[in-house]
Amino acid sequence: MTIQLQDFAKQILFGTTIEEKLSFPREEIVDTDPGSAIKTPRHLSRPAHLSLRENGVKATHPSNAKLVDEKERGRLLHFFGNHELLATELMALVLLKFPDAPASFRRGVLETLKEEQIHTQLYINRMKQCGIEFGELPLSDYFWKSVSSMEDPLDYVTRLSLTFEQANLDYSREYKSIFEKVGDPSTANILDKIYRDEIEHVGFGLKWFRRWKASGKSDWEAYRDRLTFPLSPARAKGNHFNTEGRAKTGLHPDFISDLRIFQQSRGRTPSIFWFNPDSETYAARNSSEGLTPGSSTVQNDLEFLPAYLSKKDDLLVMKRQPSQEFLRQIQNFGFHLPEILTTDPNSKVSTAPKLSRKIGDLRPWAWTPDSVSFFEKTFELVTRPISSTTLWNDKKKLLFSKSWSLNWGKQFAAESLVNDWIAPAEVYGQSAESLEAVTELRNRFAESGYRNIVCKAPFGTAANGIRCLPADEEMSSEFLAWITGIFKTQGSVIVEPWLERVFDFSLQLEMPGKELKTIAFTRLANNARGQFKGIVTNAFCKGLAPEIVRFLMKRIEGRPRVYHWYEETVVPRLSVALQKSEFKGPLGIDAFVYSDLSGNLRLKTIVEINPRYTMGRVAHELGEHNAATSIGYFQILTRSQIRKTKTPRFSDFAENLTRQHPVALTNETKPRIVTGSFPLIDPTTAEQFMAIYHVRKRIDELPI
Repeated sequence: MTIQLQDFAKQILFGTTIEEKLSFPREEIVDTDPGSAIKTPRHLSRPAHLSLRENGVKATHPSNAKLVDEKERGRLLHFFGNHELLATELMALVLLKFPDAPASFRRGVLETLKEEQIHTQLYINRMKQCGIEFGELPLSDYFWKSVSSMEDPLDYVTRLSLTFEQANLDYSREYKSIFEKVGDPSTANILDKIYRDEIEHVGFGLKWFRRWKASGKSDWEAYRDRLTFPLSPARAKGNHFNTEGRAKTGLHPDFISDLRIFQQSRGRTPSIFWFNPDSETYAARNSSEGLTPGSSTVQNDLEFLPAYLSKKDDLLVMKRQPSQEFLRQIQNFGFHLPEILTTDPNSKVSTAPKLSRKIGDLRPWAWTPDSVSFFEKTFELVTRPISSTTLWNDKKKLLFSKSWSLNWGKQFAAESLVNDWIAPAEVYGQSAESLEAVTELRNRFAESGYRNIVCKAPFGTAANGIRCLPADEEMSSEFLAWITGIFKTQGSVIVEPWLERVFDFSLQLEMPGKELKTIAFTRLANNARGQFKGIVTNAFCKGLAPEIVRFLMKRIEGRPRVYHWYEETVVPRLSVALQKSEFKGPLGIDAFVYSDLSGNLRLKTIVEINPRYTMGRVAHELGEHNAATSIGYFQILTRSQIRKTKTPRFSDFAENLTRQHPVALTNETKPRIVTGSFPLIDPTTAEQFMAIYHVRKRIDELPI
């Protein structure tokens, strides 16, 4: 007695009982009459209690403590069982959809189908022992919808064998280990069998994938090209990447390496990040015309830094893809990687890459005319309404001016006279619109005892927007050229007395709605002229002079007063001011403690308000990866600084650094950095700037 393969496949696909789905005939199965191709049925035939739903139960990574409970184990096995049954049904579908596929391929699908039936039955039996009946929980249709629309056998092996079954190389091994740890060898043995079978299944799909893929392309290139959103290589991975199992399937090491570092959203609507550090330039001009966004060396060298701000599944737009070696290193150190999108190198206009999926949020370094122009064609993809006029207008421009920070801080200080530890309004300085006005202010501050002054461009960064003018120095030709240029382009400069700073810090904030949310306080390391050197993480007060610690940490209502001051007084007031500008997004406040003319410590509450991401925010996110007792230091070095180390090439410098200070990680599920130094950007592409992160156990071991 014999039975035709197509009849057996129809029994499985169109059966309405679990017995029809899982029974394998005793008769010999022959394939002499494959029949005509069918279309994918609109609805999958199943018993009513096993019907699929869009809102079916999805698995979450369970804790060991939860899996001690047999019911929790049964719930997890219920999810696994549905996947195995779906795999069985999809294999029946491929046999019926593609009757003209090679006979050896069809025979291989049949053998795999039989193993999937066994897997399903094993899960059903075990979940029943755990007190869960199959069909007791809602069943998700995602797996079916992702694969059943296949148009040819190549789609089948790409989506099922190389994506979902490859992911099970991770999941089956991971959960086998979990069940062993909670004392459930029966379930662990089932998962071990499934793991060994999946190696064969992926290998089978890989063989046919290589036979049918586009010629002239690597496995990885062909695989990525063949998958269509929402499927992506990210779906071919579990929580713990299993290199060994993939090697056993026959996957090439390069494919395995590329997959390991690949990231793309697996369902969460992602945010898109983009580094535009020249935002103040565009804010001052109130336009992006005449300039090329994304063309500066700072932007080109440091464009990977927003990766440390991103969350899992987010995207980062860059001009150049970092090297695989660099990305693997960052991933090995415990950082997740965003999906990287590259801009068109041949385009004369700097715009975000075209996308066909929904976006949760757009996250440039700053919303200024350059980023509005860059993302304008992406607005329609964002899930919430967005327009260029709300992102950039005269109110937003005003926030970027240091004059706004000056006036707000000055008024706030004038209203805070009852606090003798807060800097008075007069140290905030004022604007000057001519050289004569600068000289007049210089003389006025000198009469008050402040002999040195600092001049700031209303729009500008610390690197190019600030000039110090000591009392014993005349205005040099270089200074005059700089200030004349600022008067011409921005109309005024800010003149402030130079204060004897003893401690610099910044406050990282986020305004998602109408109120500012405090993210972190970060400690800044500046040079004698107040210019940025680096940022210390996880050590706000460590190593400071005792009098400074006492000044900052004096208790008010149970909280250190510096925290209490900002959280209870400054931030609520600033929230109200920002609401008037309809501001939303990241924001940073720079501040410092100084020694006044009488030798008393004072806090200058507001030095600058930056309505954008800051390096302090990057440093804070880096510090989240430190071990509990370790201290970090984030710094940006220039090429001239690197040359002094006698390793002129950035790549050589980075290699020496990581060799001298290798990274050591904690032995945890989510490892943390105990010690070590490493580059935060790809050293092989850097030209003028290099971002470095150092982690040590003591602050005096850091290169501050």
